[in-house]
Amino acid sequence: MNTYQQRRKKYQDAMKDNSMAFLYSGDEAESSHDECFAFEVYRNFYYLTGVDTPKAIYLVFKVAGVVSETLLMHTPTEHEQRWSGIKFDIDELKEKTGISAIRPLEDWEDVVSRGLFGSGVKDCYMDMARWRMSYPYNGEQKLAHQLLKAYPYLTMHNSYETVAQMRTVKTPEEIAAHRKACLITEQAVKNMLDNIKPGMMEYEVEAYYDFVLKSNEVMTPAFPTIAAGGINACYMHYMRNNSRLADGDMILFDLGARWDYYCADVSRTYPVNGKFTARQKELYNVVLAGLNAALEATKPGQPKDELQNISKQVMAQELMKLKMIETPEEISKYYFHGSGHFIGLDTHDVGANGMTLAKDMVFTLEPGLYFDDEKIGIRIEDTILITEDGKEVLSGGIPKTVEEIEAYMSRRKG
Repeated sequence: MNTYQQRRKKYQDAMKDNSMAFLYSGDEAESSHDECFAFEVYRNFYYLTGVDTPKAIYLVFKVAGVVSETLLMHTPTEHEQRWSGIKFDIDELKEKTGISAIRPLEDWEDVVSRGLFGSGVKDCYMDMARWRMSYPYNGEQKLAHQLLKAYPYLTMHNSYETVAQMRTVKTPEEIAAHRKACLITEQAVKNMLDNIKPGMMEYEVEAYYDFVLKSNEVMTPAFPTIAAGGINACYMHYMRNNSRLADGDMILFDLGARWDYYCADVSRTYPVNGKFTARQKELYNVVLAGLNAALEATKPGQPKDELQNISKQVMAQELMKLKMIETPEEISKYYFHGSGHFIGLDTHDVGANGMTLAKDMVFTLEPGLYFDDEKIGIRIEDTILITEDGKEVLSGGIPKTVEEIEAYMSRRKG
């Protein structure tokens, strides 16, 4: 069995006997007139199949203990092949997925009808991650409504949590992809540090990052890059990246490459001119102390959500030493977001904050403090792998301490 077959075997084992299940890869979305947004495959579909094309359905029947799988694909027209180069090789697809039955998407109704007729199937699993009731139906939900209309006796189940649980612990192949994403991110950040200087626009600095990603076959980053200088760093999701960097500013980067859809997520805050002021260093080390305290406690068996409290408590104590607050609760003046999340095929990946960390989980820690009156925002984030008895900081090669940052930036050109 290949990786995708092994995953589907676990998925199928969770199904009731005499049931069916399906997942949909997703549709392209129109952006303007005759253009579409870049397609992003539904991650649970990709996790089970390795296929990342739109309009594809994974369909499985489990009847009397016997499993039958079908992959239904949109067959590119001659026009699509001519204009977009869209095509796929059936034999390669069978080898990659381990699914021998590959049918045109137009056969969906026929395959489902034949599978349901006289089979005794009463249960149907779909995969729905619905964050808000008001969201419009996606392709998966439209297929579910179509099935219920034709076969009202079916009982629908949501298999989203089944796949989500599988995704929380990474395989060696997934860890290797995370490691690659972090390495490319490291190279890209260092390229920015090699070239940044006062007077540049934020987007000019970002361009040095983008160049390294594209040079490493990363066509799309894990998420839109934040390159926020000065007061812009105090806005949590500032992404305009269109301000000029002044001498004496700090710049906050929140960014990450992805490899085979597996993401890196890293935040760093650097002095634009390569040298911290005494005040910048003082505040930076408060946040770094919070991160280091949480990292020290990171290991298997540790409840993930407690790590945020550890970093928060340490930062509060440090701010009290600086006479900036009088009680730990007052840290809320400067602390506005959670301190980390699971990461995987999505940047903010499946997995609940209350989960206990286990070997081969991957997540981030990202404490941050924001001082509007001083036009300083500081966030330091690492991508972390839980190991047998501790952790490995996959993004640890990116300069992080004051000494590392100033030493590295002293090498800059010009």
